[in-house]
Amino acid sequence: MEKKNFFESVYENADHDDLSAIPWATLAPNVYLEEHLTQEGSVSGKKALVIGCGLGDDALILEKHGYEVEALDISPSAIPLAKKRYPKSKVDFHVGDIYDMPVSSKGKYDFVYEGLTIQSLPPKDRENLVGIIVSLVSKGGELLVYANTQDDTDTYGGPPWPLYDDEFRLFEKEGLEQIHVLKEDESKPIAPYQCCVLYRK
Repeated sequence: MEKKNFFESVYENADHDDLSAIPWATLAPNVYLEEHLTQEGSVSGKKALVIGCGLGDDALILEKHGYEVEALDISPSAIPLAKKRYPKSKVDFHVGDIYDMPVSSKGKYDFVYEGLTIQSLPPKDRENLVGIIVSLVSKGGELLVYANTQDDTDTYGGPPWPLYDDEFRLFEKEGLEQIHVLKEDESKPIAPYQCCVLYRK
């Protein structure tokens, strides 16, 4: 409830004329997601889910590539903002809690995108959430995870808390196969590093 109240307060108090003031709002789709979709090409008849959709940019690019998209966010104030930005979109933007998904959502999605949601949670809560997310992916479906990462020997305060390598391996523990990893150049002077991992069930 505390986490929900935090995100809700940010969206609720946002200046609708300057949404870029929202700390995590890029007002553009994630570059790793966009690159993956460009390589994949257009699809038809496939279902996608965006977890923590925020202002809707990631959901919209999935729709542009042919997916039937469901996009949820825990913040009731985020959803109207996304709908207002994309009034002609057919994306199913709605308020939703990833911890309280309907039974019908299990194995439903051909593609799931998770960006920065897991790392907003304390490390002790992550394994449970990973299991929930993996359960939503259809057989043969894909999961794209975007997060900030760090070396196992380093420690950083949070939230957000960057993901350790062994936390990325939780997805494989739950039955997914790691397909490829794109990671920001680790020679940069300050961690954490951006990382995107594609998994397949």
